[in-house]
This record gives sequence, C-alpha cells and structure tokens, in this order.
Amino acid sequence: MDLLCCESTSKSVAQKDPTLLLDDRVFETMLKSEVRCLPVPDYLATVQTDLTANLRKIVVDWMWEVCEEQKCQEDIFPLAVNYMDRFLSVNPINKNHLQLLGTTCLLVSSKLRESDCLSVDLLILYTDNTITSEELLMWELLLLSILKWDVSAITAHDFLWYILKRLNMDTAKPFVDVVIKHCGTFIGMCSRDYKFCSYKPSVIAGASIAAALNGLEYAAIYKYDLFTKLHVITGSKKEVLKTCQEQIEAMVESHKRQRKEMDFQMYEKPYDKTAESDDNTNCWI
Repeated sequence: MDLLCCESTSKSVAQKDPTLLLDDRVFETMLKSEVRCLPVPDYLATVQTDLTANLRKIVVDWMWEVCEEQKCQEDIFPLAVNYMDRFLSVNPINKNHLQLLGTTCLLVSSKLRESDCLSVDLLILYTDNTITSEELLMWELLLLSILKWDVSAITAHDFLWYILKRLNMDTAKPFVDVVIKHCGTFIGMCSRDYKFCSYKPSVIAGASIAAALNGLEYAAIYKYDLFTKLHVITGSKKEVLKTCQEQIEAMVESHKRQRKEMDFQMYEKPYDKTAESDDNTNCWI
C-alpha cells in the first residue's frame, strides 16, 4: 500500500472565537490583567547599573531575528520581551548575562504560546554556543522564580481583534488583514524600542491601529473620530493614545530613512569584482 505525503507544513493555530471577541467581560478582564504584568518604565536608570538602552536593543533585535527565522507566531516575540523587561525591573544583572536572559525568555514564551516550541539546542546554536544547556535551564528556573510563575502576560497582539471588533470594522474585508499586518509590524518595533515600556499593551495596540489606519487614510476618507472611539474602548486618555501613535509613526519614518541611507551607501560603494570573487558572503541582501 502506497503512502501519500499530504501533510501540511503550516503550523496549527487556533481560530479567533467570535463569541469571546464580542464578550465585554473577557475584554474588561484583559484590560485589568494587563496592568499586572507591566515592567518598571525606567528600570535601566533605577535598577540596572551595567546595562544601557543600546545593549537592550542589541539583544532584543537578536531575539526578533530568531523569531523571524523560525517563523514564530507574532505574539512570541513581544511576550519574550515582556518577560525580559519585567525581570530586569526587579533583578540587576551583569551585561554579559543579557543574551542568556533573552534566550531564556524566548524559550519560556515559545513553550507557552507556540505549538512547536523552540528547542534548547536550537537556541544554544543561535548564541554561537556561548551558553550551555545547564545554564539555560538554570536561568529558566530563575526567570520563573523572579516572575513568580506569572507568565500569562497580555500582549498588544491579544488586543488587536478585540479593538477592531469594537470599532465596528468589517473583519471579513481584505482591508482588515492589511491593517492587522501593519499593526503586527508596529507592535514588533515597539517591543524593540525601550521608550515604549511605559505604555500599556492596550495603548500600543490602539495606537498601532490608529497608525495603520492613518497610513491607509481610512480616518480621512470616512471622517472617523478614531481617538474618541479608542478612548471609549480602552479607557486610555486620547492624549496618551495620540502621543503613542505619533511616536510609532516617527519610529517608522526613522526606520525608512535608515533603509534609504543603507541603499544609497550600497549603490555608492565602488564595485570591486575581485572582492566579490574572493568572498561571496559580502553581498548585501
């Protein structure tokens, strides 16, 4: 008997439950729970003595690259960053342990939300074998102890569909899929920037939706008083939502400028055929 290879390579992901999305009790519980898992906004100045915002960004960018290469679900990365920020909010560490902490956070977050979690061996490989499995498992226990095993944190991704439902947007339209894609990018960028630690996940989610709709000119076309609606939905002040949106848009514009400068430098660089033949790894992607 011949066997047919008909298995799907896509990951198993639960579908959104419309009953839960429309239940105000669930949404109100999420709004109350998000406050429980917030980091200290200025922990680099008040708690950590050996770390800087730049060091945090280097490690967080590395964590993001791991998640991108492994095609993790979008909420794995912000959840891991939440663990790291909360850990650093109460426990000072040496800068040499920061990547080990980031690796541990990826391990725990993928165990919690990923259908096929990141393995210990794979994560060690991503660190160029600078850590051992014993160290990683020891730090996993340390992380869980510091967080008091409270790892079911609410992320900005968790709020997206709840807010969109309450904005009365037709979720069957392809337009909303574009909005969700933009929001996912914005939320990932916010997690990588230290200054967004001061915002609640619901604020980042609402501001990301506002930034996406603004970029797509949705509010201008439909004369939509978006921030009033977001204020009613999330309970956050309109000024806070607006400030967060402006910071997101400024961050996106800064990223675009950096990419343009990189492109310009690449095309301005003299072409060296000898160097290309000697080392093909110098090509720019």
